[in-house]
Amino acid sequence: MSIEKLNDYIKHKKANTSRAREAIYNLLVSSDECLNVAQIIKRLSITYPKKISQNTLYRHLSFFIECDLVVVIQDDFKRAYYYIKTESLMTFCVCLHCNSVTKIDLDSAYTHDEFASAEFITVHKLCSQCKRIN
Repeated sequence: MSIEKLNDYIKHKKANTSRAREAIYNLLVSSDECLNVAQIIKRLSITYPKKISQNTLYRHLSFFIECDLVVVIQDDFKRAYYYIKTESLMTFCVCLHCNSVTKIDLDSAYTHDEFASAEFITVHKLCSQCKRIN
């Protein structure tokens, strides 16, 4: 997913251009992980020269969700994790032990017709790290 898609939505919504919005979007695009707000702020503090407030971050994340660019997955404690939306059906794992949220690849059993209209699937099981420990 590229910045052009974001720019198309910005033009369509008649929103102002924002360097902070682009920085947040680029961070999500370049990340292979599901990120929560604290993780996004921490990573942006390394790569973006200005401090982005939580209000600004939430406003831009809401814009991405409204434009159907990002999906939101909640863990069992209602903490939101954000991931760039893809064209294919996405599957996420919420770990039963450490409560981490990760994107996983499932076999073709979940490509059945009943999941055809799903935005994403959330599976609650032990993550790979917790399986090794237990």
